[in-house]
Amino acid sequence: MMDQKLPIQETVGGAEAPSSTFLMQTFTARYDAIEDRICLNAVDASGAKQAIYLTRRLMDQIIPVVVKHLEEKTPEGVPADLVQSMTQERVRLARKSEPPAEPVQADFETPRWLCTTIQMQKQPAGLAVTLTGDATCKAQIPLADPHLRTVLDIFRNSYAKAGWDLRVFPDWLGSEQAGAGQGAQSRLN
Repeated sequence: MMDQKLPIQETVGGAEAPSSTFLMQTFTARYDAIEDRICLNAVDASGAKQAIYLTRRLMDQIIPVVVKHLEEKTPEGVPADLVQSMTQERVRLARKSEPPAEPVQADFETPRWLCTTIQMQKQPAGLAVTLTGDATCKAQIPLADPHLRTVLDIFRNSYAKAGWDLRVFPDWLGSEQAGAGQGAQSRLN
């Protein structure tokens, strides 16, 4: 099983999210072959856990939004593929220098739910991502741009493990599975 972990901030735009919203601090992404979905085993600052399932159809819609957000930051007059590829590799190298983290494991009591919508709101240094299921299921993940790049790598690796078509990912992400293996992570300062 290939798990990958990413620590997440607790606030969006400096303000606390409503208490009914699960504020992800860390998550481990894994492909669930039985569900044929990607599952985010997430934990908040208090240690509470949730397992959030994402369908391929929904993922295929959000990955281009993340890619477009990152590509909009390409300086004018510079080849976008080159800049994006170099930036992606810098993030990977920084991640490799960090100690591996323990994956988040869902247990028997962990609430599980299917994400049906994802909203993304631009922030000064990234995107605030809100995952929603039914009326009682809502989680937030504020991600700075380097963490968005890490999430792209994590999702690409999950797609490869699932045998899903990788054409939704940009060429500048590269063909190798960057950060493959358990515990690939990125830390927020």
